[in-house]
Amino acid sequence: MGKTERILLLVALALLAAGWSLYSVGSKLNLDVPDSDRMLWEQAPGDKWLYVGGLMMLISGSLATAALRFWRNSRKEQQARR
Repeated sequence: MGKTERILLLVALALLAAGWSLYSVGSKLNLDVPDSDRMLWEQAPGDKWLYVGGLMMLISGSLATAALRFWRNSRKEQQARR
């Protein structure tokens, strides 16, 4: 596995961990405020954290997919050279 693939996978794992933690913080914030109307943006304080955490997890998935594609292509190139 090359340097590019390692960097992409490390960044993907970091984003996954950060996104998961933000998502859990948002969930806990929403559970702590039971009287709020969850349909309104201003009254659900954890929604912003949920959206940012979910977006970070989606980006980490795309980075992991890119790393796997780079790895697969470099592996095919190495086999073609033999």
